[in-house]
Amino acid sequence: MGDPLNTSLPPGPSHGLLAERWSEPSTLTLTAKRFAPSKLAVLLDTALEIGLDPASVLAETGLDAEAVRNPFTLTSPLQFLTAARNAVRAYPGTDLGLRVGSKLHATSYGMFGYALLCSETGRHVADMGMRYHRLANGMIPIRWVHEGDLASWIFPEPGLLKLPELDDALYRFLIELQFAVHITLLKDVMGPWFTPVRASFAYAEPAHAAHTVHLLECPVAYDQSRHALSYPAAWLSKTPRMANPVAAAQVSAECAKLMDELRFQANITQRVYQELTRTPGRFPDIDAIAENLGLTSRTLRRKLEADGTTYSELLASVRKALAIDYLSTTLLSTEDIAGNLGFSDPVSFRHAFRRWTGQSPREFRLNRSALSGGAEARTDDARSALVTS
Repeated sequence: MGDPLNTSLPPGPSHGLLAERWSEPSTLTLTAKRFAPSKLAVLLDTALEIGLDPASVLAETGLDAEAVRNPFTLTSPLQFLTAARNAVRAYPGTDLGLRVGSKLHATSYGMFGYALLCSETGRHVADMGMRYHRLANGMIPIRWVHEGDLASWIFPEPGLLKLPELDDALYRFLIELQFAVHITLLKDVMGPWFTPVRASFAYAEPAHAAHTVHLLECPVAYDQSRHALSYPAAWLSKTPRMANPVAAAQVSAECAKLMDELRFQANITQRVYQELTRTPGRFPDIDAIAENLGLTSRTLRRKLEADGTTYSELLASVRKALAIDYLSTTLLSTEDIAGNLGFSDPVSFRHAFRRWTGQSPREFRLNRSALSGGAEARTDDARSALVTS
């Protein structure tokens, strides 16, 4: 629900719908431009309301206000995350996550939001939220649990999030965004009467605690063992106010198609990377890879661009990884490594390696040797003792 990015499992006999493990977006997923700009538009509107400069909020996203207002612009999770970080740093208050989340209604999520609205029961709402979570352009993982007489959405501790430049303020923004989104979406679906039993936060009470209670409309506790938003489990059998079994089946089928498209798109970058690493030292060009994948090179370039990368960037990534491995684990000369990586000469390889790492191959080897010197010396001493004993 909201921004879920969890791996769900079928319900078990004793715990209902329960995601047994967290999942988080990979770097490739974060950079992929596959989502409408709805969430960014809400963030930008909120920023304007509190007096922030739109250009500053969108700094380093590659977007401007006009692009965010264009419904056909495709955006990535990383662009939203970057804009959120900019806004959090510029805003003197601490309640920005609540402000943004309270404005993200079901209509902000396209087909996914409609699937929630026309679900047959509360349990189906949860099921749809789990099954089609990737359509929500989420930043963080969540899980849903049925424990006794409570149904709770659980939000992750910082250690579970692999997001760039994640500080305490941005983390709190993301968590409180989730709480507010869940409150807003579930009221959209079930009705304004639908309020939680309690909310628990694992961090200390913030300055805007009163605002939190007002928005969530339930008792709120801080310094708890986990972040959780809990509802009566009885709601699982309740009927959403716009429930429509026929529409629910139709929309679910459309969401399934969208999920298939996302899976295919997400696999493209990984598949290109696999083609480049299949035979080290022999790097097929983009035309050969496109042919192997059953695509035209033009289509492959377009799909990689949608994933936020290019063939050249992936090739450089593979070469860099192999270069570091060769320099760290072998005694191959720079000339041999350059040849194995497909460089025309050692000079070109040295320039590329310095661009990748800020060091020459020789400097990298010396620094790596110095870091491991103590351990290597101890190993040599042990070997000598074995030989002489």
